[in-house]
Formats: sequence, C-alpha cells, structure tokens
Amino acid sequence: MIKTLIKLKILKFIIIGSASAAYVFKKYCDQKNEVKNRKDKKPSLPAR
Repeated sequence: MIKTLIKLKILKFIIIGSASAAYVFKKYCDQKNEVKNRKDKKPSLPAR
C-alpha cells in the first residue's frame, strides 16, 4: 500500500510538472509570436 501511495504521489508530481511546463512553453511561444507579429507589421504610408 505504501508503494502504491508513493507511485501515486510521483505520478501527481509528473502530471503537475508537465502541465506547468506546457503552460510556460505556450506562454513563451505566444510571446515570441507577438514580437514577430509586431516586426512584420510595417507602418502604412499615409495616402496622398
């Protein structure tokens, strides 16, 4: 029973760790894409 509890706790930490790592990675990618989008948008020249 103790081994089962230890396995469940380890599994819980793995799941929480992977979820938080995925969240951080998504945030990093979103931030990188936002910076890229700012560079891609060129200010349009005013119509004459």
